[in-house]
Amino acid sequence: MEDGQKIVLSLGTNQGNKLENILYCIQLIKERIGIVTQVSRVYQTPSWGFESDVFFNCALEVETKNSPHEILTIALSIEEDMGRIRKIQEGYQSRIIDVDLLFYGDEIINTDKLQIPHPLMQDRKFVLLPVSDLNLEWIHPILMQSIGDLIKNCSDSSECIVVQALAFQ
Repeated sequence: MEDGQKIVLSLGTNQGNKLENILYCIQLIKERIGIVTQVSRVYQTPSWGFESDVFFNCALEVETKNSPHEILTIALSIEEDMGRIRKIQEGYQSRIIDVDLLFYGDEIINTDKLQIPHPLMQDRKFVLLPVSDLNLEWIHPILMQSIGDLIKNCSDSSECIVVQALAFQ
C-alpha cells in the first residue's frame, strides 16, 4: 500500500467464542481498514475495572490510508456489526469485541471523540504485552518511552497468559 500510515489496533473480547471473535474481527479490519502487517499472540487476561469472564486480547499492526477519525468510525461499525451493544452506564462492560486505535504513527490527537496515543495504554499490561509482540521501534510521543519501557513502568500487576499464536495472511 503506497503512502499508507502504520497504525496499531488493540482487540479484546470476553463473550462467546473469544478466538473466533478475534479472527473474524481481523478479517473485517482487513476488508475495511487496511493491510494487516503483523498480529500479536493472543493473551488471556482478567477483566480490568469490573467483574466478568476473562478476556482474550491481541494487537495488530495495520497499514491504512484512512484518517484516524475514519478508523474510529470504521472500528465502531465493526464492533456494531459483530453484535456489540454499548449500554449507557458508568464503567466497563462485557463485550463481544472491542477495537481500540492505540496509535497512528507518531501523531498526537486530543479531541472529544479520539485521543491518540490511547490515553490509558501505558497503564494496561493487556495492551502493552500484545503490542510488544509486534517488535516495533515506536516511541510514545508524549511519554517519550518505548513499549519495553512502558511495560517496565506499568503498575498493572494482572496476569496475562499467552493462549495462542495466530497465523494470518
